[in-house]
Amino acid sequence: MDYLKIKRNLENYTVRNIPKSVIIVNTSGETVVNTSSPYYYYGQIPNYKIDKEGYFILDSNGDKIPNTIDIDVFITQEYDDMGIFTDKDFTHTTDTLTQPPSNFNPFLDGRIAGGPIDFYYTPPITVTGETDDSHLSYVKSLRVDSNGLPIYQPFLNVSKDKNLFDGVTDNNTQRVKYKLRADINNIGGSGVGFTTYHQEFVKSTNIIGEDITWNKTTFNAVNGGWNSSNIDLYANVKEEEFLGVVFPPEISDDVFINRGVANIFERNAILSEIKTTDDLDNFRGGYLVSE
Repeated sequence: MDYLKIKRNLENYTVRNIPKSVIIVNTSGETVVNTSSPYYYYGQIPNYKIDKEGYFILDSNGDKIPNTIDIDVFITQEYDDMGIFTDKDFTHTTDTLTQPPSNFNPFLDGRIAGGPIDFYYTPPITVTGETDDSHLSYVKSLRVDSNGLPIYQPFLNVSKDKNLFDGVTDNNTQRVKYKLRADINNIGGSGVGFTTYHQEFVKSTNIIGEDITWNKTTFNAVNGGWNSSNIDLYANVKEEEFLGVVFPPEISDDVFINRGVANIFERNAILSEIKTTDDLDNFRGGYLVSE
């Protein structure tokens, strides 16, 4: 535990204002300050918050608000990355439970003694939301129609990974549905699904005040939860030879580039920082996604 010594200047909390209501004319005709007035706080730190006229400031319930001197305390912590752990089979010494405790939540309660692995299974959760139409450029075919617009061919897989599916699943005059990073053997139940509407638009303003417009796009993704295919139950053991051995972090940043006086060269400079035409289509509102 560290002891912090913090100083506060009480002058910042001391009232140095004299309301007009406490200025009176005495019997001699002199203008004086009525120091006995309940609204006179000059040189004091009131117990309750007041306004410039000396009246109490009340909260939404009509109660006076205590006048406190706040002190900011910065909480810091240190942690050591112990590196890679090894999973080891184990035999628990308690009897195997046949059913979990009431209201058992593995996310909050963690591991319990005697609990088999199926205690930690969780049902799948579907995540939904709205985004822009930038992902649509990744599933278009190389052909265009008579109007020069890209053709979105259903079930044309444009993924570079043979085990994954990136492509359109359905297309009509109203909207186009497509999947990204779906399992090639389970396209409908994996990956992130998008729906982009041809005739519906969303308008917004980017960080530099420019108007931007895109086709309305919704997305959904099924989180499979915890099940027999993605979790195991082991004891974590730290082996000495792996002390300090860690995996490099993966960081994804949205980078906004402001070139100031060199802004007239912005378009050419952007081209030097993106590698493909798909990246150019993905460029939105001055941001480049960098991994």
